[in-house]
Amino acid sequence: MFQLYKKRDFSALIGDTFNFFKLEGKNYFKNYFTINGGLLLLLVVIIYFFSNIFIKGAFAGAQNGNDDAFVNEIYSNLSLFIGFGLGMILLMTIISVINYSFPIAYLKLIEENKERNFQNLITYFKSKLGRIISFYLLSLVILIPLLIIVIGLTILSVFILIGIPLIFLLIPTITSFIALTYYNYITEQIGYFDALGKAYEMLKSKFWPIIGATFIVHMIIQITLGIFTIIPYIIGVITLFINPQSLQQNPENAISFVMILLTAIIIISIIFNYTLQNIILINQGVIFYSCKEESGNVSVNNNIDLIGTDEA
Repeated sequence: MFQLYKKRDFSALIGDTFNFFKLEGKNYFKNYFTINGGLLLLLVVIIYFFSNIFIKGAFAGAQNGNDDAFVNEIYSNLSLFIGFGLGMILLMTIISVINYSFPIAYLKLIEENKERNFQNLITYFKSKLGRIISFYLLSLVILIPLLIIVIGLTILSVFILIGIPLIFLLIPTITSFIALTYYNYITEQIGYFDALGKAYEMLKSKFWPIIGATFIVHMIIQITLGIFTIIPYIIGVITLFINPQSLQQNPENAISFVMILLTAIIIISIIFNYTLQNIILINQGVIFYSCKEESGNVSVNNNIDLIGTDEA
């Protein structure tokens, strides 16, 4: 079984993230897709129809040289466009909440030495549903506005060159701060502001190892995601250049092909983004439990308690 409580340096924070998936990956993703798979498939269907309307409008405007053609295409399918758009936003919100919460539930079952199965995971979700909802509502009015201000100031500082290295620090810092706050709020049964404070203390205690590990895992995810999305793009471009005469003779077929290609790239990008996001969130869980071990020697205390139990 994967060891949660362990003091880790920079390399261990990365290495143990992937060791987790070596040990638990098959069961982890089986349960993940059992819970989230149906919603992801529904999202794919909605994205397909939503993209079709949007891309058709874009190509209609480009083909006719008429800027109003795009607006007319959207307007003629306005009810569908709004319906699919709202459905897509709602599904993305639900899937994102599950994505952030699933690793926490899974790691908590490991901590409690419980079987990581569908029933136990759903039970944990139900027990934390109120805190999950309250976290997102509180973050909308407290954390998100603060982050918008920080991001805005960082972007402005790019113009005086100082902001360029700050951007590379900002993304992993925000990722870790939000994730550690969420881990603390859900697992530690503390208040929202206490969770923010705990996350800050954890981040400050091992800032460079945490930020470095988060940045590296982010880069691995982005490179992997780029490979998966660029492959269909390359195939599409090669197909277009292989037989340009046939495409000139049948421009409608060319437009249909490009529409399918763009929709496929969008769908692949979103599905793989949600799936690979689990690696980042497990990495943050490894950081969370490592920081708890650093500050409280939890594993040592647990071993002492076990010895006392055995002796009794």
